[in-house]
Amino acid sequence: MKIKFFTLLSITLFSLTAFSQSKHETVVELLGKTGSTEQIKQFDAIFEAQAAAKKSSFKTEEDFQKFNSIMKSGLNSKDAEKYIIEYFELNSNEDSLKKVISIYDNPLMKEFNKVELEANDPKNQQEQIAFFQNMQNNPPSQERIQQLVTLNNELGTSEMLVNLLNNVVLAMIKGVNYSMPNKEQISQEEIKNRLNESLPADFSQQMTNQIIAMSLYTYKDISDEKLDEYIKIWESPIGKYYISQMFGAFDYSFSKMGKNIGKSFTTLTK
Repeated sequence: MKIKFFTLLSITLFSLTAFSQSKHETVVELLGKTGSTEQIKQFDAIFEAQAAAKKSSFKTEEDFQKFNSIMKSGLNSKDAEKYIIEYFELNSNEDSLKKVISIYDNPLMKEFNKVELEANDPKNQQEQIAFFQNMQNNPPSQERIQQLVTLNNELGTSEMLVNLLNNVVLAMIKGVNYSMPNKEQISQEEIKNRLNESLPADFSQQMTNQIIAMSLYTYKDISDEKLDEYIKIWESPIGKYYISQMFGAFDYSFSKMGKNIGKSFTTLTK
């Protein structure tokens, strides 16, 4: 009986390990295929810019460098990706992830992926400028604008970017606060006020407008019919599932990184 029990236990543990490895590989494949891995790598530039903006908050260069070092160690693309993968491993469904991956094997998705990558290539900056200058004389139709508004709503692009920047700015404000002597630290309520002051009241609408404008350039050679097909993919249950998972993964990742930063500053001030 003992032999059977331990045999069963071994088989179960092996199965769980194999499943975990399989899921990890699936998540990594998913992030690579959807382009998320490349997007996450761009976080470092955002983090560095926000950290530099806080330099004037410090009395000395030494104090800023201590702050900057801790922020970089806790808020970076490597950790962001690690926690995003961890979230998917803990909360996603293996079959659903594979369905999302299969979507990206669709010729239409491959075409849109290529178009989106080319549009974001820095070498096309002059072409972008020329496009927007020409758009003043040849404005887009209201139908195309509405299509792109619908696409933005389905993807949650502007909402995700606003949340990302909110999280980054909040982490920086908390980082500055942690680095101050206890008697100079501000309350959680004041931290919220500082966050609200850091971003314009209409920041969300500004982001949406910028995304719609960029989308006009990105999909300039895509027909209305193809764009409708693309939107329908994100309106599907599996499309909505992936977007929901990404929102959760971003929140989870920044929560983890924020806690790590807090612990680092607490250790430093002990």
